[in-house]
Amino acid sequence: MTVGVVLWHVHFSWVPGAILFMDSFFMMSSFFITRLLLKDWGRNGRLRLGNFYLRRGKRLFPALVLMVAFVWAVDSSVRPPGEPAHLHIWGALFYFGNWLRAFGVPHNPILGHTWSLSIEEQFYALWPLLFWAGLALTGRRDAQSDSSRLAPEVNTRFWLFALLGVAAVTIVWRAHLALTGAPYWRLYNGTDMRLDSLSIGAALAIGFRSDFVQKLGRILAAPWLVWVMLILMMAAVFTVDVRWMEWYVWQQPLCVLLSAALLMALLQTPHRWGLKFLFQNRVSLYLGSICYGLYLWHYPLIALSEKLFHWQPLTVLLICGPATLILASLSFYLVELPALGGRTGSAR
Repeated sequence: MTVGVVLWHVHFSWVPGAILFMDSFFMMSSFFITRLLLKDWGRNGRLRLGNFYLRRGKRLFPALVLMVAFVWAVDSSVRPPGEPAHLHIWGALFYFGNWLRAFGVPHNPILGHTWSLSIEEQFYALWPLLFWAGLALTGRRDAQSDSSRLAPEVNTRFWLFALLGVAAVTIVWRAHLALTGAPYWRLYNGTDMRLDSLSIGAALAIGFRSDFVQKLGRILAAPWLVWVMLILMMAAVFTVDVRWMEWYVWQQPLCVLLSAALLMALLQTPHRWGLKFLFQNRVSLYLGSICYGLYLWHYPLIALSEKLFHWQPLTVLLICGPATLILASLSFYLVELPALGGRTGSAR
């Protein structure tokens, strides 16, 4: 997934549809964050929001600050007169960079990739609060138990209805904006444009243990069907284009649903037809562990190399690719793990 985004940033025409990986990422992030919240609720009968926000801050902010400081130090020395100086820095550090892009606010684009981090952090900030409020209002205590320590049962039907409703409204709203002439940067960067993938990920987490989701997941986990879905995703990577109205009207919703189906299948951990090797080999697992650093560092290196040296795309890939891998590894072992007290279990 991250590799596809890197290739997209090196040369857009290589993989013009790599944007679909971002919807997949938002969905998986929402799924795993919601599972963490559910686990906390089940164990403690409440959401320890302070602990959640502290853990997320430790996981994400130190590495981000290091990358932003590096970009500021290097880029400020070569920035031409009249170019906006600091707005992109504040947009990255305070997670509103996506709205700068969505509304075309003039700023230095060298940290443009933090638009996705902004959406993710906005989700992290609001969703636990909404989930806590909803659990307080809709949680149902087991009538046969008088234990005050037992967490109220999650009202699965309510949450699925609400979250899938948000996803449906998002799809309609995005299509409406596209059909009425909204620019693609608004459709691409707005937080409200990504609520379908975020909502579906949360819905899958809440309904994960239900009989229907488990049964459907086992059906989708048929190895031949997983390969078909993977092939369809890869075909979309090379054929769709975020500048097209068609992407936002009907292609993106289809890819979001395809990502949901694939996530449901892979959660069943299929082990045949090469799927275990594809997703659980050492290279994939290592790249997965350092994916945050890979995402943080690849875009500034690419942008700076093009700005300073005017390299051709292949040269950019051959130099910035290994450099990104090295910096991401250093970030993981020297910044991210120490910030978490040496634990790997709080991965993004």
